[in-house]
This record gives sequence, structure tokens and C-alpha cells, in this order.
Amino acid sequence: MESLDALSAVQRQMLTIGKDSVIGNPPYWGEPFKMRKSRRHRPRPLLWDRRDSKLTPAQRAQKAKFLHILSLARATKTDLDEALRHLGFHPAQVLRRTRSVRMRKGKLVPKAHDRIPRSMKIYENGELVHVEVANSATASDIGRYWNAVGDLTETGKSRALRRFSRQRIKDIDGQWHRLEKDPKAILGLEERKPKPEQFEIYKR
Repeated sequence: MESLDALSAVQRQMLTIGKDSVIGNPPYWGEPFKMRKSRRHRPRPLLWDRRDSKLTPAQRAQKAKFLHILSLARATKTDLDEALRHLGFHPAQVLRRTRSVRMRKGKLVPKAHDRIPRSMKIYENGELVHVEVANSATASDIGRYWNAVGDLTETGKSRALRRFSRQRIKDIDGQWHRLEKDPKAILGLEERKPKPEQFEIYKR
């Protein structure tokens, strides 16, 4: 057998490749080709599905009207299509502005859940703070929290507040907020709310 010194450069190279193949290395030069994972395309949010900071005051006002009707339609079975038409919103216009509704038998109906950002208020650490949440599920939790607060202020009893199990909510930026659940702190905050002006009626 010829010595290694007598082999040509090409033969020595081929011998090295064969040796590498035995121990599991790929029998070719360079890095192996890696398949690039395809990324799922996310559609651009429609107008009312955007954050409030991305909207004009007029657009925020329209979005707030829509969210109010949407909430009523889910909670009370209000005819969403009829209510929106009454406010001057055409179904085609609504479908172009949000993905939270769909057409069924020629009428707009709400989806069970949505991902529309909402600006809401909560009590946190003895203060009234504004938060923007990312979806209807978090908004519903905040709504139940305010129902418990309302029960406390009306009856003076904190049973509904104690039965409300949610302690924290996450805003659209991923920051957690701890809900104020101390009855004394909440009653103090409620007392400091500005009272509606009362006008005395004078007899002529």
C-alpha cells in the first residue's frame, strides 16, 4: 500500500472526507443548508382594533360608541346591527374598521371575544388610574370589579368585593396592576369623587 506521503493532494483530501463521514460529519464542505422558517403574516390592525394613541379624537369617539353598543349586544342580546344603524354606522363600514363582528344571515353579529384595545379606569394603590387593556376578556374582569365596587358603595358590605377573585390585571404593554380591594380605601376614593352639580329651581 502506498504511504500517505506518496498520495496526491486530491487523494489525501478524499481520504479525509471519508474519515469524517465515518464519524458522522457530513461528506461535504461548508455549513449545511438551513431551511428558513416561514413567518405567519399578521394582518394590519383595522381602525377600531388599534390602540387609542394611534387614533384621532374623532376616531376614538366613534370607537367608544361602537364598544358601548358591542358590550350591550353581548350582555343583553341587543340587536347589534339595528343599534349600529341607528348611530349611523353602515355594516360595510363596520366590517372595514374591526374584526370583532361578522355577518350572519345578512346582519352584523358580535363575536364572543375580541382583541380591541380599550382605555379603562381602575383603583390601584389608593388611586384612580387609567389603563389600556388588550382584549374583551380583561375588560370584562374590570367590569366585574366595578360591579363589586358599586355593590360596596350602595350596601356598605364588602361581600361582592371579597368574592371577586381577580387580584391583578395586565395592561396592553404587559405591565401588571393590582386592583384595590380594601373597602375603606375604596369608600374613601368614592367619597372624593366630584359630585354632579345641583341647581336650585326658583319660583317666579
